[in-house]
Amino acid sequence: MALATCPHCKSKCKVRSSGMGRKKVHDEAVLVWYEKSKVNPQAITARIISVVRDYSGDYREVQTQYNINYMYLFEPGRSIMFSGYSKLEGKNVYSGFDISFSTKFWSKHVSKDNIKRAVKGTPFQYCTWESYTKHPNYYYISDMTEFFDLASRYPCIEYLTKTGFENMVFAKLMRDQTYGAIHWNGKNIFEVLRLNKSELNEIRKSKMKLKPIELRYYQKSKKKNLELSIQEAVMLSELETPIFKEYMDDIQKLTSEKRAVKYILKQLRTDQYKHSYNVVVDWKDYMSQCKEFRIDLSEERNLFPNNLHSAHTKLTARMKMKKDKAINKKIMDRTAVLKAYCFEKNGLLLRPAESTAELFIEGRSLQHCVGQYADQHASGRTAIFFIRRCEEPDKPFYTLELRGNHVVQCQGYKRVAMTAEVESFVNLFRQEKLMSNKKKMEVAV
Repeated sequence: MALATCPHCKSKCKVRSSGMGRKKVHDEAVLVWYEKSKVNPQAITARIISVVRDYSGDYREVQTQYNINYMYLFEPGRSIMFSGYSKLEGKNVYSGFDISFSTKFWSKHVSKDNIKRAVKGTPFQYCTWESYTKHPNYYYISDMTEFFDLASRYPCIEYLTKTGFENMVFAKLMRDQTYGAIHWNGKNIFEVLRLNKSELNEIRKSKMKLKPIELRYYQKSKKKNLELSIQEAVMLSELETPIFKEYMDDIQKLTSEKRAVKYILKQLRTDQYKHSYNVVVDWKDYMSQCKEFRIDLSEERNLFPNNLHSAHTKLTARMKMKKDKAINKKIMDRTAVLKAYCFEKNGLLLRPAESTAELFIEGRSLQHCVGQYADQHASGRTAIFFIRRCEEPDKPFYTLELRGNHVVQCQGYKRVAMTAEVESFVNLFRQEKLMSNKKKMEVAV
């Protein structure tokens, strides 16, 4: 198959040799066609029309087949979709392109000139439809039926667009969550946005393109008297999502929401945090750590540390030390037993890991993950041994994992497999320490 130019209409097309198979050769396209209603001069209609040309038969007698798949009526206050014998209204109206022609095989066509002629002289002429022909997803082609459905039911779309709130309309079109930020049946722009004139002017002057969640957080902050600017509400708007709402509910058991958001904003103004949810996650974790160490959170200096990041980091280090201390005690208790399996032969030695610090250094030096095995080694679920050269007993060389009387793995730098020297040493260890005392080893490890 090749590309060519039709000698009659000069359009680009694909051609195939007449001797080649044409069983699957066909053209498929779908278009939307808008017209003024002949019954109601205030209304417009739309039809989704599929077009197919099948070349599998005699290519000299190909017929173009047209089929009207969906029909729409849009009039002020009402929209109707006709699909077969079904009649759908309002929220049930959907895009014919999206439902039936979403695959790449269908070439989709929408004419702006056609829409312009259809809406001229109707209320839809001013509904700002031109702003929604280009979708955020470059590859998506809209038949515009869902837009005109919204425009029929919600005249506020016109002034939302003209005042710079296209994000709200796009969210509604995409059926994304709008968080109740828009009063779609509001009588004027102030009712629709739940903003006063000065707030609207501030947003327009700053050229902010608010998302629904940002607008909604600001609206709620006004009701709660949190005394936030619009810019501050935008910074905090991530807290409107369900998971972080739960976090804030826990935080508000110890302080008021007003004080909490002021503190979060203070931390955001440092160089340590970029998002409000980062602050909330760290703060909640910090509070849990304070309870662990019996730090009195009723004292302001403890509940509101000047530098949350620094305070959280210090307590995290203390938590690790506390955990490591408990783990190290278990490791020391096990070491007394595992030392019975120390082994030395042909210039190499094997001994058990004796602390979390040793496991960390081993993993960092050999660039593998043994540092994560501290809990398993301490609890007896596995046993970690170090293989060293006798002349360099403190230099990491190979790491061996033992379960029961089985060598699970033995790895060197960057997980390298055993050399012949190390493999011979491990085999001797098996024979002399494991096989000769199998029952005892299974109990000890």
